[in-house]
Amino acid sequence: MEEVIVILSDSDEDIKPFESLSKKRKIDSDSQDEYEPLSVKKTKKVKTEGTKTIKSEKPKKNRTAAKERKPKATVKSTAKEIKVVKEEIKNEPALTDAPSSSNPQQMQHAETYFEEWTEAELVAEVQEIEIKIAQNVIRLLDEENTIPFIARYRKELTNDMSPEKLRDVKASYEIAKSVKQRASFVRNNITKLGKITPLLEQCIRCARSINELDHIYSPYKVGSKNTLAVRARQLGLDEAANAILNGSWFVSSETFVDPMKKGLHSVKDVELGIQHIIADIISKDKGVLDLLRKLKENAGIFLETSKARATRERKTDSTKDVKKEALSNNHKDKAYIESKFENYFKFSAPVKSVKPYQVLAINRGENLKVLSVKINIPDWVLHHLMEFCGRHWLCKGMSYPLRQRLIEQSIRDSYTRLIQPLLVRQVRYELSQKAEHAAVEVFATNLKKLLLLPPVRGKTVLGIDPGFQNGCKMGITSCSGSVLATDVIYPPFDRQIHPNSDSSARKLRDLLVKYKCELIALGNGTGCRETESYLSDLIQKGWFSPLDVKFTIVCEQGASIYSCSPIAQKEFPDTDPNIISAVSLARRLQDPLGELVKVEPKHLGVGMYQHDVPEKQLSATLDEVVVECVSFVGVDVNTASHCLLRKIAGLNSSRAEKIIEWRLANGSFINRQQLKQVKGIGPKTFEQCAGFIRIIPETAQKRNINTDGGSSQCKKQKFCIDDTENPLDRTWIHPESYFVALRFIAKCGTVVEDLGKPVFISKICNTVTAVGLNKLAEEFGVPEFEMKLISEGLQKSPGHDLRSQFQEPLFRRSITSLEDIRPGAVLTGRVQNVTHFGSFVDIGVGHDGLIPQSRLRNTIVQLGDRIEVKVFSVDINRRRIGLDLVRVL
Repeated sequence: MEEVIVILSDSDEDIKPFESLSKKRKIDSDSQDEYEPLSVKKTKKVKTEGTKTIKSEKPKKNRTAAKERKPKATVKSTAKEIKVVKEEIKNEPALTDAPSSSNPQQMQHAETYFEEWTEAELVAEVQEIEIKIAQNVIRLLDEENTIPFIARYRKELTNDMSPEKLRDVKASYEIAKSVKQRASFVRNNITKLGKITPLLEQCIRCARSINELDHIYSPYKVGSKNTLAVRARQLGLDEAANAILNGSWFVSSETFVDPMKKGLHSVKDVELGIQHIIADIISKDKGVLDLLRKLKENAGIFLETSKARATRERKTDSTKDVKKEALSNNHKDKAYIESKFENYFKFSAPVKSVKPYQVLAINRGENLKVLSVKINIPDWVLHHLMEFCGRHWLCKGMSYPLRQRLIEQSIRDSYTRLIQPLLVRQVRYELSQKAEHAAVEVFATNLKKLLLLPPVRGKTVLGIDPGFQNGCKMGITSCSGSVLATDVIYPPFDRQIHPNSDSSARKLRDLLVKYKCELIALGNGTGCRETESYLSDLIQKGWFSPLDVKFTIVCEQGASIYSCSPIAQKEFPDTDPNIISAVSLARRLQDPLGELVKVEPKHLGVGMYQHDVPEKQLSATLDEVVVECVSFVGVDVNTASHCLLRKIAGLNSSRAEKIIEWRLANGSFINRQQLKQVKGIGPKTFEQCAGFIRIIPETAQKRNINTDGGSSQCKKQKFCIDDTENPLDRTWIHPESYFVALRFIAKCGTVVEDLGKPVFISKICNTVTAVGLNKLAEEFGVPEFEMKLISEGLQKSPGHDLRSQFQEPLFRRSITSLEDIRPGAVLTGRVQNVTHFGSFVDIGVGHDGLIPQSRLRNTIVQLGDRIEVKVFSVDINRRRIGLDLVRVL
């Protein structure tokens, strides 16, 4: 049994602010003098868990030295003599030990110190929504509900959250789950190594980001080099470091000196090892990490960039094997790349004000080794860290100069070597994450506007895929989208000849006159400008008279990819891909949504920095936008293609194929309930997709029932669903609300068979106005959001298309050249792309002009908007046009 005599101090003098610690009595901890606390009031005996018994007793007063009254401390040990006064508790409150159960104040602190977060709490904090709403959304997502379904039919649970906001919440939830999974992985791995402690486990559970978890886990990774703290712990300095940090007992560094052991040769080596352990503990402390999160938000952290040293001091390659021409071309390429980043050669801005596009550009420049990036963290952060550590550790427990000096050095070491790099990584990661998210949102917003462009219905359209050597490919489609004719023309772009002598002009006119086509969809690819000028010249000469021919520019991004895809080859077997592209351009004008869903969204070119954002994140978001648009517009289940059906919420490619197979085998769907007969569509799938599928009477025909009593699929069913028509199947009202809708229709004094008629709509409007949605919702026992959805669905005409509220394409009969544009000119154009630094506008000169963000005057423009702009600069050499927004038309 080992006895240790311990001096316990109850003096209030030991608990003082961090700033006053330097005023305490100075004692040289490395001298031979024995340290005694300022006051000793009692003696007590503490029995530990092990075989040691710790006695603490009040020492005798030294009457001969009454002025100084220095109590003495001694240690009895059977192993070896160590001049350490040791108060051994179960476990010290350091990273490797659990909180002490013998100190009530410490236990109370430990109970409130660690609070493990939940996914809902983190989502609510990041997205700034109520915790209850976050819990509802998470539950809906866990139940495999789709975003379109939640956004339209579960508004009461999300407080009418938009699809965009739902996607953000879903992304935050995915991040929260990944952090939880990573924490579980880290905890399990450290447990397998046998190095887990209660406090370390709490730190892992409380970590709120992947960066924090990696910071905690780095010393325990397999194959990683031992950190300075790990090496110091291997030397047996862990216990002393914990004692110094928590002030639980007096430590003399001389007692740990061992000239025969590397790392313990001198007092300096011992203190350095203790410093490394304390620095490691501080950097991973939960309270410190929480403090750093707050300081990041308030500190004036700057992002600074400069020209990379390799760029500034480019060394000429003098190797004989390198040809001078290749070297010159290489330097030209580098100079061209460098010119794109000139704005960032001397760039400095607070991280809070850095724009997303600037972050992505800086990241790209850094990857290309053109830019050098630095995060400048002010000393203010270190000052607050010192204050926090002083309150948290230094002002508690015993006080002596060695402890104060080592803790101060450890705080600075921890900040310089561990905390500051962690902050830099976190700031860079958060900046990149926000920038990538913003870039993806730009893609999503522009894609949504592109997909929801209003269709040009009831018109025959000629699609032209321009070109030079291979000619301009043409495809003319009927008002229903079927191909009427295809051809190729070779316009004489470089010659001025009369149309009568131009075979291409004659062929073009014959085609338009034959099919009475007045609309031309011209692709914006190679040769667009020349073809546009050619068409404009023919129109001005009245070549197509008596037809009033107009043309519009159609974005052909993704058309060539689609024309070579299996989908196109299946639809147009043995057809030249170039001809398929022309047909696709015509259909993009007639039904943008129906045609664009055939192309992967990322190929549609509706954003910036596409290659600087994670491909998986971009593809997932854009796919969700397509599903949202297709679902909200709705599809006719009896005419929709496989490409459209697979993008309905709840459906996929396999289920879409089964629907088409059922349609071919049994005829048209008569009502939504018949979807339940399709193989693969169960209750959950039906719930998700039913509200977005329409049954249009004109395309719904009675099924051909076999004479033996029913179709083959009905035989396999235990029951056969009724095939009577339901007028509500034409609306966006979900089948789960049909009972309430019928009761509401009866209250309005009308019948469901009159759905869509002016009298029916009038009665619905009058009832809603007279009674109010709130009272109607109470009467029928449904949420007000559901009541509003039902009433609005009943007030729409059967042929209503939500895309009709957007502006139609801009058609032209003539063009203006870039050389004709002068500053001050006022023009009309259409927004082609929207980014964080400005909006690109097609003003009909062959090159899009740019409205910088500063000249939008806080006006939000969207892709497809018609606007009036004023030219403020023209750079013909660089083909750039600067525009100023006048108004949105």
